[in-house]
Amino acid sequence: MNTYEHFREVSARALIPAAKYIVGAIRGEVDLSEYLIKGDKTAVTIVDRESQKITKSIILDGYPGIRLSQEESDEDSGGLGSKIKIHHDPLDGTGIFLVGGSGPAIVLDLYDSSRKKILAVATMEPSTGRFWFSSEEKGAWFNVYDYDEHNWLYDDQKIGVNKKEGLDGSRVLVDVFHPFKRKLKDGTRKQILTQSGRRSLSDQIEDAGGKEGCVNSSVQYALVATGRPTLVGCISTAIGGPWDVASMLHITEAEGAARCYGISKERELYKLESPEDIENADMVIGANSNENLKKLEDIVAIAVRE
Repeated sequence: MNTYEHFREVSARALIPAAKYIVGAIRGEVDLSEYLIKGDKTAVTIVDRESQKITKSIILDGYPGIRLSQEESDEDSGGLGSKIKIHHDPLDGTGIFLVGGSGPAIVLDLYDSSRKKILAVATMEPSTGRFWFSSEEKGAWFNVYDYDEHNWLYDDQKIGVNKKEGLDGSRVLVDVFHPFKRKLKDGTRKQILTQSGRRSLSDQIEDAGGKEGCVNSSVQYALVATGRPTLVGCISTAIGGPWDVASMLHITEAEGAARCYGISKERELYKLESPEDIENADMVIGANSNENLKKLEDIVAIAVRE
């Protein structure tokens, strides 16, 4: 089975109908008066659950023997003994969606848990039809789906990061403006950045000559990979699960740099043994170059100690 072609086909079949449904919700066609706030203070709506329901059978039909982990499910499904997993976030960026923003995404990734490697990932932005797809050692690709014409606007286009040096005058995207406690496998919660640490992160980006921006979804990785002219990096501080950061593969396949980090009990930032250990990452940083990744890593390390 060709991982690139098969995952590209399955992810498109799964994400497009869910994206159409989400577009309707953005336009006000779904009652959002009832929603649930989870333990990590993130929201779940009927749209999250319906988007997940729409895609589940399509994913399992395309990958019947692989373990499927969906954000809004209490239990995994499919081949539970499989070391190859699919992570699925049916509505990444629910918070901004609830206040009327148009920027949520849907994320689907294929992950080798034994190698701790992302094999492929698809990220779709429902409001625009933009679709990013990356596969290990096959590059990063971009297209746009036309909901009215029911087709892609063009052949998949290969993308790459820009070559801008340094942070001076450049934009760095951070996923949220607030501090976050990550839920661990044992049920406890781990403080990622404190309130002062989050303020420090903003201050340091500015002191380094950069400009902070916020994209509350995995689209931040895709934008860096696309090579937007003033965008040099992104930082994830609020990771609710591996689906939140799997889109980092877009950056590495677009010839940028990205990796996963942990935070020690002594409040020190450290590199996880596997750069793509998305199931255990406390933070993820992506950049258009190794040099800018190191600059952002140094900035984040100081913020973590606050």
